[in-house]
Amino acid sequence: MIIEIIISIMVLIGGLLSILAAIGVIRLPDVYTRTHAAGISNTFGVSILLFATVGYFFHSGEGFNARVILAVFFIYLTTPVASHLINRAAYDTGVPLAIRIRDQLRSVKKQDIKQRKSLIIRQEQIERARQEKEELEDRLDYELREEQIEAYERDENIERERDEQMIEEEADDSENQIIEQDDDSSNEDEK
Repeated sequence: MIIEIIISIMVLIGGLLSILAAIGVIRLPDVYTRTHAAGISNTFGVSILLFATVGYFFHSGEGFNARVILAVFFIYLTTPVASHLINRAAYDTGVPLAIRIRDQLRSVKKQDIKQRKSLIIRQEQIERARQEKEELEDRLDYELREEQIEAYERDENIERERDEQMIEEEADDSENQIIEQDDDSSNEDEK
């Protein structure tokens, strides 16, 4: 009987915390306080409800359910991180704070933005310089390849001309030999 009362109280507390989180999401003035309400109250509300579920099934004799404990662990692990990242993204994108809240990070954010801009500008300059260097290297490689091709063609033309000259000289020599042989044979015929 006492365990059932404790489980009932846990269910009521978990439900009230979840309702409080829902009211906070509706009533609070800006994104930052809404995610805070949803992240804190709802995490505790859902985890208390899940612990009550584990207690109920354990008390009723169905045994210990490890999946529910893993679900509680998962909720404790993910919900605060998610609400923090949502708040950070909202702040970085410039979502305004409520009037009643003083922004203590504004000066830090301005300095951070200046540093990021200068870093981005430096990175762009480095990237441009790298691209120009690659273009120059490509141009030099292209010109070097063209020079090599031209030199190779020149060498081939010179070699071809030499071969043609040698062929012509050999042809002339063979013609001269034939003429000399004809002359020798005609001289012998005359004798």
